[in-house]
Amino acid sequence: MKQLLLSVLRLSATLLVTVLWALPIPAVAAESLEHLTLEEIVVVDSALADPQATVIGTKTIEKGRNINIPDVLKNEADIGVSRRTAIGDTTDILSIRGLSANRIMLTINGRPVNAAGVVGGYYIDWGTIPLDNIEKLEIIRGGSSVQYGNNALGGVVNVVTKKPTEKPVTTFFGSYGGGSDVDFIQNYRLTNSWKIGPVGYAISGSYQKAAPFLWNKDFEGKNASANIYLDTPFDGELSLGFQYANSRRGFIRQNRVSTDPESSDFFNVRTSDYPLAFGETIAPGWGNAFVPGPGAYWDKTKYYFDLGFKQPIGDALIEFKAYKNYEDRHEKNYSSNATVATYPDGQLVLDRKVESDRSFGGSAQALVPVYNHEILVGADYKVQAFGDIVVNYVDTAYNGKPYSGGPSSHRGTSWGFYGQDTWHLTDRVTLTAGLRYDTYKNEPQHGTVMEALKDGDFSPKITGTCKVTEADTLTVSLYQALRTPGLPETYWWYNGKTAGNPELKPEKNNAAELAWQHRFAQKHLVKVSGYYYSIDDFIVFRNDPNWRGVYNLDKAEIAGASVEGKSEFLSWLTGSVTISYLHTRKKGDPYDTSGLTDRLDYSPEWKGSVGLDAKLPYHAVLSAALRYVGDQETVYAYTAGGNQQFSLQRLGSFITADAELKIPVTKYGEMSLYAENILDKQYQERFGFPLTGRIIGGALKITF
Repeated sequence: MKQLLLSVLRLSATLLVTVLWALPIPAVAAESLEHLTLEEIVVVDSALADPQATVIGTKTIEKGRNINIPDVLKNEADIGVSRRTAIGDTTDILSIRGLSANRIMLTINGRPVNAAGVVGGYYIDWGTIPLDNIEKLEIIRGGSSVQYGNNALGGVVNVVTKKPTEKPVTTFFGSYGGGSDVDFIQNYRLTNSWKIGPVGYAISGSYQKAAPFLWNKDFEGKNASANIYLDTPFDGELSLGFQYANSRRGFIRQNRVSTDPESSDFFNVRTSDYPLAFGETIAPGWGNAFVPGPGAYWDKTKYYFDLGFKQPIGDALIEFKAYKNYEDRHEKNYSSNATVATYPDGQLVLDRKVESDRSFGGSAQALVPVYNHEILVGADYKVQAFGDIVVNYVDTAYNGKPYSGGPSSHRGTSWGFYGQDTWHLTDRVTLTAGLRYDTYKNEPQHGTVMEALKDGDFSPKITGTCKVTEADTLTVSLYQALRTPGLPETYWWYNGKTAGNPELKPEKNNAAELAWQHRFAQKHLVKVSGYYYSIDDFIVFRNDPNWRGVYNLDKAEIAGASVEGKSEFLSWLTGSVTISYLHTRKKGDPYDTSGLTDRLDYSPEWKGSVGLDAKLPYHAVLSAALRYVGDQETVYAYTAGGNQQFSLQRLGSFITADAELKIPVTKYGEMSLYAENILDKQYQERFGFPLTGRIIGGALKITF
């Protein structure tokens, strides 16, 4: 399969270069040809939005019980979701082409929001990114863009919010659901925007709450945001942004009598009130006080501050951005008689505050059109940082060892410089060539004992797009992409099982991508994509119950292909289908000494989805979707007989089915009824953590 993909990519690149030299070069067309590497997922406000029009390739955020961005993207081609729990999971639950969230950059209007993390290694907490006031999602698969460096090796998810208009708009959305496995899931959102003369504003707020499905795993989230836009002289725009997010989540308790998969107690529950499942450990996990007991939770509060300025100068556009993050977690744990027999349940054993994010940064770039060229130059500066860990109380007798709170702080500084030329050779051919240089330094602060890591390198990139016919478009990308270790990886490399030896190196991806798109009479669309990634020094972060550490593989190879089709079958029926194939191979894993697998964890070879939307009388819309995910593997670490053991665990394939009926109820609103996992399928996306069965609920949306 890999050789076939490489042959196709090489042939396509040769054909594209041949076409570039053969075609004449007139002035650029009024509407420039765009590369297929950027996909826009447009948000449809409601079933009332132009009900007679056919909308192909759009997604509705207010669908089912959707609470976060992975909920919206789970059926997309090349995108995988690996959750421990359907709501409030803070692990790397989203992946693009097999590359997980620590290799994906999440931005809001171009501003990065990946947290610094460290204690526990949380890269993107999707539960604190609400689906409020969103106009569209922009998805970049892979690292072909020079604008994004560091952790954008796998791609970019950019959230574009709605801008205020001269007509005030207020929207309320609420949904409520539940099932036999979970008592309730609530989700409410309120937005308001308006532009008055030169000043515009957009404010939003949301609230989510869910009962526990896994033992002790309840969740409550609150969000609020405000954005102000000011028209400045000479057609400029100044923007100010603020976002507040608060989440309270319970730590999942271990509901297996034993974590040894060879023991019969591995399949016995501690309590029959909840399903058989692994538990979490509260980072860093050294001692009994970090094994969740009854009522164990954290309360996380996050603040984002943003400043932006755009200024056109003739045909050029200058843009500046600056941002600052504040994030704190207050964690409490309580004793469990099952953990320490001499203690009763519910006695306070840990109370600490973690200043988990103090990051800030900014960027500046200029886009200058010159004849049939668009010259882009820019620089970005990022400081990933976290503050102190303050231990208010720890019961050292219960813990079994002393604990003082860990490192005081760390800091990671990175600079990125890039230049790019997008050359519109003809109205049918666009060529983009760019070069990016990234440098970074991760270092301890305030006397913390840890080695500093630093490095830098260039990343060349070239992408060509050819409109072969009026119906066919071809894009080919060849590039290198660099990803530097984040602070959580640096911390666990030095303080985990690896103990800082050997040195942790940055990743470098040598990549080739191809995308071909064909339109049939504007009502049917098919897109075929292929890619091959060869990633040197691939970083592995193992966070098993009894093993934490970070280290480099010699290499990881990822090859894959996907097919996306969208069609209007009838005037009242539209549909979509996706099929994704993914092949991964790792080389030189020093901790898989038994050679259990040569695949990367949680990388199903096959994934697919089918969706249908039917327009019914009275402008009602019925939607249905099937999702298939193939077999997955993971290496599981556990302790047996006092010794560290590793075993290969396989997750079986599964199919889930969802449906929703949307019905307009007034000129301003609509209601819906939805069912998720209609077949009540029992399945896992992450080993040892079952997901909920059938969920049924309803929603109401009002816009005026």
